[in-house]
Amino acid sequence: MNFWVLFGPVIVAALLGGGSAGLVGVFTTGLRMPFLAVCSSHAAMAGAVAGLVLQERLGWPVSGSAAGFAGALAGAGVLGFLLHKRRGDPNAAIAVVFSFLLGLTFLGIGLLKGPKSAALGLLWGNIVMVNRGQIVIMMVVAATLLAFLVVFHKELKLVLFSRELAAVLAPEGWIFAALLLLVASVITINLEIVGGLLLFSLISNPALAALQVARSYRAVLICSGLFGALSALGGLAAAYWLNLGAGACIVLFSTLLLGVVHVFARVRERRSRFYAA
Repeated sequence: MNFWVLFGPVIVAALLGGGSAGLVGVFTTGLRMPFLAVCSSHAAMAGAVAGLVLQERLGWPVSGSAAGFAGALAGAGVLGFLLHKRRGDPNAAIAVVFSFLLGLTFLGIGLLKGPKSAALGLLWGNIVMVNRGQIVIMMVVAATLLAFLVVFHKELKLVLFSRELAAVLAPEGWIFAALLLLVASVITINLEIVGGLLLFSLISNPALAALQVARSYRAVLICSGLFGALSALGGLAAAYWLNLGAGACIVLFSTLLLGVVHVFARVRERRSRFYAA
């Protein structure tokens, strides 16, 4: 069988999912809300598990992806309301919502009487099972994310610099709400690929690596997107050759990549200091 026919959809899914995750990671990291990705992933998991419960208990033909997106959207709405107030530490509000969603997720898993493999699969993902319909959705989400970053690049830079200043000079509330929605969308499309428990690393590690080597806003976005895609593709290749779980390999590869980039950045910094002296 042709290699591209067999592995093409998986490779495309890895590139789209990893690249999108790397891009949104710049903002969850830049806004000092890294826990936001964890909370959003559990909102998507709670929605997907709720869809499975409705299928089993009531016989409703609920799509897992649609239920996951509904859960992520609801979580983004709650977080947007709480974080818009900007009172106290935003990570405290995120932690409260995360705890609630985590409880709902495992409560839903416990309510399933039949096989729990579909629900447990959401925890660690399975990129090999991606289908063409999911890839089309990933393309749409990736294109929407890129268009948003291009159209609102000045406002996003301002939000990253200071949300208080952005509230005066730009429609900060709408920009932040749209950003939360895109984060939720990216997390939902990666949920069945990487898994809810591992997705945080794929979002955070590429952004942290990009911040080590890039100096401008545009360069950080480009590097983070590339590192995210490389993490997904490298982890997928490692999983294939070593016969291991793809989600875990993707996360471990992203961590290894972060370590390599960190060492490179430190060596470059020391060489700069040496020649400057």
